[in-house]
Amino acid sequence: MDKKDCLILLRLLPKELQSGVFSELDPDIQEDIIKKLTDIDVKSIISSMHTDDRTELFEETSPEITRKLISLLSFEERKEALEILGYPEDSVGRLMTPDYVAIKEDWTIEKAIKHIRRFGKDAETINIVYVVDDEWHLVDDIPIRRLILAEPTQIVKSIMDEHFISIIAIADQEEAIKLIEKYDLTALPVTDSDKHLLGIVTVDDIIDALREEQTEDLTKYSAIEAAPIGLDFITKIREVPLRKIFRARITWLLALLIMDLVTGGIIKSFEKTIAKYVVLVTFLPVLVDTAGNAGSQSATLVIRALALGTIKMKDWIYLIGREFIVAGALGLIMGLGISITGFVRGGSFLIAQVVVLAMIVNVIIGSLIGVLLPFVFTKFKKDPATASTPLITTLADIIGTAIYLGLAYLILS
Repeated sequence: MDKKDCLILLRLLPKELQSGVFSELDPDIQEDIIKKLTDIDVKSIISSMHTDDRTELFEETSPEITRKLISLLSFEERKEALEILGYPEDSVGRLMTPDYVAIKEDWTIEKAIKHIRRFGKDAETINIVYVVDDEWHLVDDIPIRRLILAEPTQIVKSIMDEHFISIIAIADQEEAIKLIEKYDLTALPVTDSDKHLLGIVTVDDIIDALREEQTEDLTKYSAIEAAPIGLDFITKIREVPLRKIFRARITWLLALLIMDLVTGGIIKSFEKTIAKYVVLVTFLPVLVDTAGNAGSQSATLVIRALALGTIKMKDWIYLIGREFIVAGALGLIMGLGISITGFVRGGSFLIAQVVVLAMIVNVIIGSLIGVLLPFVFTKFKKDPATASTPLITTLADIIGTAIYLGLAYLILS
């Protein structure tokens, strides 16, 4: 809908629906609506929003709008918002909501259920109820079903197993994603370093974070610089200004252009060999492209495994050893595949020998680059997805060209 129609429809909705609908709108529409509503209407909407939705709104809107919104909150809500916004960007603290239900272990089941009835309506979820001690340390989480099926006179402690999964607020969102996926959770309790319960992260918030992480990784795979301008340019490409799209793409393209100039310099240094055996040039694209493709395959496997946590930094030597064997086999097959063409087109056994050897070596080198680069970026605390396909193929071009023409010079001279 047009933005003006969105505003009209929002105002026509019942009060209890306005905040829920508003929290689902795109940030640019939210900001436009805020500018056109009275302060009273804005306060009514944002005060009724869940804390995590409100935090996301504050993160997405401009600083001026954020200051205005925070000033409209009550003292307690303002304190809560500023506390959550104080956590590092992409941390679990930014995702969590303090809208949960907690009970004490020495309560009876009857008292616990009365407490849930009283406070559960404002909670993000009551599928899981959290047990805390007098100092608000998290001691357990209990499924609501277990509480309902217990006898009213039982003590909460009697149905506890004291086995639960939690995460600290300063942890990266990716850690929360892994835990929720691994243990099939609908909500994950968030604590501080001393195990005080601060809030919970629900699976719907994790899905949003996961979608954002995947979009961010996609931009890195394609060598697009999204960090300075946000991810809107890829998720809403029709509405994003052309200057933003240009800015996102130009940085890496320039960097890769400079790297490609190195390839040209290598070719020039072997111009005498190329002038004598012009047919060598016809094999260059297929050799470097195959090496780049092999490297991209290897990098994709390693990046995904690092993201899922199935491999660690210490595994790099083992993986390089495995990749050397696999890449060697792949290189031999690719070498056999090009050998006939090398002999027919090259017109001699020596040309075919150069092409086959270069193919084998290039596939091995390209594959090892693909395995090693994600580990290098991880070592320097960069996202391994930065080891993108364009970067790997460009490096394969440089090294592959040098290997191919170097072998040609040694064998044919």
